Amino acid sequence: TFMDSLIIENIIKPLGFSIVNEPSEADIVILNTCHIREKAAEKLYSELGRIRKIQETKNLTIVVAGCVAQAEGTEIFTRAPFVDIVVGPQSIHTLPELIVKARKIKKQIINIDFPVISKFDAIAVEEYTKNQKVSAFISVQEGCNKFCSFCVVPYTSNYYG
Repeated sequence: TFMDSLIIENIIKPLGFSIVNEPSEADIVILNTCHIREKAAEKLYSELGRIRKIQETKNLTIVVAGCVAQAEGTEIFTRAPFVDIVVGPQSIHTLPELIVKARKIKKQIINIDFPVISKFDAIAVEEYTKNQKVSAFISVQEGCNKFCSFCVVPYTSNYYG
């Protein structure tokens, strides 16, 4: 999720958004989730409950992104109907247009598709590695097909090698 979080941060900057320290300072909250962690979905819903309290006091757009979004899909809207956008890891490059649309039409939007175009075709990945001490980031959810007993990534990534 580190690389995807960097991508998300950079692709929403042109919309005028920047990182803030507290959700109460935000106009949009993006929860970029990892389904590998134990009880990831329940931790997400717990955090959404805290964010909902903030949303009740201000106009706040709430986005759930990443692997939990992919795995849970519309269940997120069922359990947390105040969420505005659900976007899977394969579709994060569409986040700017989803944010603009959700804020305009005031309806829930979901994009958990596995599009033919790769998100890496739509995003200049080199931009995220130029100031890093690493030469590349490898996103496991983009291609691991080992089906380890402890891991859900191959089941939520739709990659069957």
